[in-house]
Amino acid sequence: MGWLVFLSGIAIFILLIWFMSVRIKIVYERTKENDRIDIEISVLKRLLKYRFTVNQLQIRSISEGIKVSERVEVGQQAPKRAKKTWITPRTIQVWQWKFARLLRNVYDLNQILRRTLENVRGEELIWKTNIGLGEASATGAVVGVVWTVKSALIAILSHYISLRARPRLYVIPDFQREMLDIYLLCILRLRIGHAIIAVIRIMINYIRKGRERVWENIRFKA
Repeated sequence: MGWLVFLSGIAIFILLIWFMSVRIKIVYERTKENDRIDIEISVLKRLLKYRFTVNQLQIRSISEGIKVSERVEVGQQAPKRAKKTWITPRTIQVWQWKFARLLRNVYDLNQILRRTLENVRGEELIWKTNIGLGEASATGAVVGVVWTVKSALIAILSHYISLRARPRLYVIPDFQREMLDIYLLCILRLRIGHAIIAVIRIMINYIRKGRERVWENIRFKA
């Protein structure tokens, strides 16, 4: 009887995890040449949160790169001390190398990622742009270009993920001064079960391709 209760509890816990969702909030702000990116990944109605922040995207030099702040928050407790790191060109090269290696070692990785993206829900998207070139005709022309670019990017995004709310796009011209202020808010949600399926498929395809490489080596030596 005890084992039955234990197994039932495990099954219920797995089901809860399976149908639980991950909320991803992305905020980008640019005001008077000061940039900020804030990415928050949370579960359980933001009870557990991981935040990734880049303040004032100032590249000191090619070798130093961009300063990044990371912190984990649990409930209403004070967040743990932020971890400061630098993203350098070398870091980006390592990421690119790892992703290229993953592409080589996993069957249909692009297809797996695309199917996973199909299960991502876009809950909110706000994109405001205040722009001015200091001259009315030039500002009017660039406003039209910005609208075209925004519309094209939203069309591409909607091709890969499910947008549940209508995107709110704004382009506000300023005919008196030169300026470029941007505010972008994007909230995405993905069920953990879909993420687990993607990870399992990647692992299976990685093992499958590894076995085929071993078999090809054996045939080649024979």
